Amino acid sequence: MNPVTLALEALHQRYRNLWQQDRDSLPQARFQRPWPSPCINATQQQSDEVLYTWEAQPRSAPIAFYDLEKALEVTFHSDIKAFYGSFWADSIPIEHPVVDALLLQVWNDEDQQRLFENLLGHAFARLKGRLPLTLFIACTHGDDMVCIDNESGQVVLEKPGYPAHKVIAESLESWLLQCQPCFDNYA
Repeated sequence: MNPVTLALEALHQRYRNLWQQDRDSLPQARFQRPWPSPCINATQQQSDEVLYTWEAQPRSAPIAFYDLEKALEVTFHSDIKAFYGSFWADSIPIEHPVVDALLLQVWNDEDQQRLFENLLGHAFARLKGRLPLTLFIACTHGDDMVCIDNESGQVVLEKPGYPAHKVIAESLESWLLQCQPCFDNYA
């Protein structure tokens, strides 16, 4: 199995354990409307929102990035493919020695389509600005994004429209292993 997939699987397990130890539950997600996903364990309607109990589920087939790569005339780093292509899951709030963030994941096919559109827009903006291609994997509480440098595979911090200003890990695998899930409601 891919090292990024294994590191992400371990992070999902730490998140699941955190929820079970602290709240005697699997992780939960709230949405304003029904939002089906292969990772849903249970559903409960609560007034004007839907509460889902969920657990990361391995994808039966990895995400095909071919159309995005073709549109951009580039090949994505294998780590970005493993990161987004391994599991169905909700995003995970994480703490890291350098930056706290919301680790993005793919909930369902519609969410995957939205991810593709956002990755395409991000990549076009980077290329138009003649900046090295990076692909986002997490949002921070501030203006920074956590991204993977498509050339080196390093995990970097950057502000939209600007070059990366800090390398926070030499690889996605090492960064994921340093992340600790938390209950921070990233809102």
